[in-house]
Amino acid sequence: MFFIKRRRCIPCKACMKIKFLMLIPLAALLFLSCTACSLPFGEETVPRELTILSWNVQNLFDDVSDGGEYEEFDPAEGEWTSALFQKRLDRFGEVFDDVLEFRPDIVLLQEMENLNTLEILGNDVLKGRYPWRVLFEEKDMSVHTAVLSSLPITETARLETGYWGQIRLRPLQEVHFDLQGNEMILFNNHWKSRSGGVAATEAGRISAARILVSRIRNLVRENPDALIVAGGDFNENHDEYKRTGRRYRTALIPLIEDVSEEWNDSLFLCSDGSDSGLIGERLALYSPWFDSSRAGSYAYKSQWEKIDHFFLWKSFFDGRDYEFLKFDVIREAPLLNEYNYPARWDSGTEEGYSDHLPILLKIGVNDI
Repeated sequence: MFFIKRRRCIPCKACMKIKFLMLIPLAALLFLSCTACSLPFGEETVPRELTILSWNVQNLFDDVSDGGEYEEFDPAEGEWTSALFQKRLDRFGEVFDDVLEFRPDIVLLQEMENLNTLEILGNDVLKGRYPWRVLFEEKDMSVHTAVLSSLPITETARLETGYWGQIRLRPLQEVHFDLQGNEMILFNNHWKSRSGGVAATEAGRISAARILVSRIRNLVRENPDALIVAGGDFNENHDEYKRTGRRYRTALIPLIEDVSEEWNDSLFLCSDGSDSGLIGERLALYSPWFDSSRAGSYAYKSQWEKIDHFFLWKSFFDGRDYEFLKFDVIREAPLLNEYNYPARWDSGTEEGYSDHLPILLKIGVNDI
């Protein structure tokens, strides 16, 4: 459920006038005046292993026609029904109840329709285990990103990422967590898809990278020890620049690549967490994909792609309070088809889960 706090603004190059909703959990929609200092955080405890799951759920739409749905998922068209919506909810619940070994503490979702869908998912399927929920509804967008958390959320912001041609790009979610006096800042991303051509759409992903890099750069300059994680569906491989044959600039670039300083607002990725940091104006974050034996989290034309990510700031590798433990892809049988690729949802057969596999991040909590 949701409380809506007062608004604040985080300046960025894309939009200096954007106002950002700040949401905290609620017992009723009527209470609109609470502040972070009055929230009951004192009884919350942080688990010894903090787990974060990210999953593009492939267009999870409710059974209400609001006018902005994709045609396949519009009840007014007669193809999408309450029964199909319930089946998708059941499949989601199956993953959390039967596939995952344990329930993650924080869940990042991409391609959720709206607040109503998130509310039903949180209450009816997940049984209220995640009382902290965030989703910013955009009138001109059919799907959104969302965050579910069992840990306290103290602050949120929506970061505008600009346009690709005439198409408004999806905003980023910035979510702050209270870890018993330590703040963790998490970014939920769903960057421009490759629909329209991989090279042609790269500018849209670079635009999102520019905003993410700028925001993290400012945060770590204020606090170099900040706990920062960027996750979600980036629609780009961690080694995309190499995969393209280095023919053009990409939004994600391995740190070892020798590229122009004019590209410094791309996001640079390293294979050693101790190498993450600010290198002049260049921001480098650790990508677990460099060390993972998993083939990928998404498949296109029978080729695995590594486009779902967690990127970590160097504070998770300094041997202090919180440390990176593990990254994995949830690759269990129900989530895979007969070819061992993701079992995408198919409304015609009423089978499948999602065209993406969930990814999981584990963070260890040392004595603090």
